[in-house]
Amino acid sequence: LLLFALATMTEPCTLGYHKIRGLGAPCRMLLCFSGEPFYNKAYAGDLKEEWFAKDKPALVARNSYINLPYVIDGDTVVTQSNSVLLYLGRKLAIDKDADFFANHQALDQCMDLRNDLMKIVYPFSGVCKDKADFPAALERHLKGAAGHFGKLEQGVRGPFLCGAAPQSADFHLFEMVDQHLAMVDQTDGVDFDFAAFPKLAALHAAMKALPELATYFKSPMYTSWAFNNAMFTHFLGAGYGDGPYGTTSNELFDPKA
Repeated sequence: LLLFALATMTEPCTLGYHKIRGLGAPCRMLLCFSGEPFYNKAYAGDLKEEWFAKDKPALVARNSYINLPYVIDGDTVVTQSNSVLLYLGRKLAIDKDADFFANHQALDQCMDLRNDLMKIVYPFSGVCKDKADFPAALERHLKGAAGHFGKLEQGVRGPFLCGAAPQSADFHLFEMVDQHLAMVDQTDGVDFDFAAFPKLAALHAAMKALPELATYFKSPMYTSWAFNNAMFTHFLGAGYGDGPYGTTSNELFDPKA
């Protein structure tokens, strides 16, 4: 299954995504867990100029599938969320060959859950047209989300999805659980019984307790960046406050600093 030799990065890679948590958060978490410094390219209010007019046309020549998120590792450019996670998981020896399909299926299930979530946090699908509709839309979403959580609950071997150590799918699963916990906690009149999923609760707690992620959990990437695109979303997350969303940045982040 291995398409390249497992190794640490010879130089810091670049992870590109919006200046939000979103699909970038699991990728950033994985890099932090590995201890590898990386350039955190975060596109913001100047997305049109910095991404669509500048970086995307340049990267298309290197990868015709280019989108956000992406990772640049030397001469290699990988895009699409699950592919980025799988690439980093393999490159940094976090993922295990024996668990490849179990891990990959969990990633796909997390993406199914997230795709459902996107229908209510943005107005584009017509499911939730404005912020006033969000509480009722969230209640409806949670009924379907319980099915996704139930499948993922059964997939947890403990304490993480594939056993004793986290692999790439655990980072996306953590983000999905964390976001749903926050939405329920921060939306008046909405309740959800997360106690029905004790393995997911234990996995979430185990991830929060990992010493390798301590720097990440203290960083603005986790504490104050919006959960979703601040220009369009119905739900930002309490940590974002009034922003600002700001402009694109490209900072070297060292999880061991």
